[in-house]
Amino acid sequence: MKFSFPKISAIAVSVQALVSLVALAGCQIDSRQQVLATNATQVAQRAISTRSFDTGDRNLVFRSVIAALQDLGFVVDRADDVLGTVSATRLSGSYVRVTITMRSAGPSRTLVRASGQYNLDAIADATPFQRFFDTLSQSLFLTANNVD
Repeated sequence: MKFSFPKISAIAVSVQALVSLVALAGCQIDSRQQVLATNATQVAQRAISTRSFDTGDRNLVFRSVIAALQDLGFVVDRADDVLGTVSATRLSGSYVRVTITMRSAGPSRTLVRASGQYNLDAIADATPFQRFFDTLSQSLFLTANNVD
């Protein structure tokens, strides 16, 4: 006695594989969607997260950014004075990651822009940015006046 099983066509296997791939792709989180999912518009977010400082000394601002982040309990992960970027993290029951960029805005001004993540969500609330910029202003004053 011989048993024979029906042969599955190559097309049916291909369709099944395609359906599986589409289902898996739907489960992935697209980072672009996360960025665009913030409630604030890009212009409003830039206003919240950017400040201009009355100094052309980018090295002074760079050192002050690092000091401000450390004062706020962050651990600096990366600091690149050539690019003007600092990345830091803080673990205190939740994961907070920030990146700060600095660029010259003329001979006597420096722009500082902050971005951050709280766990996996972009920080859109103005309060953490305001706290950082207040601490940075104090740090700039102390660093400029050589106060330890």
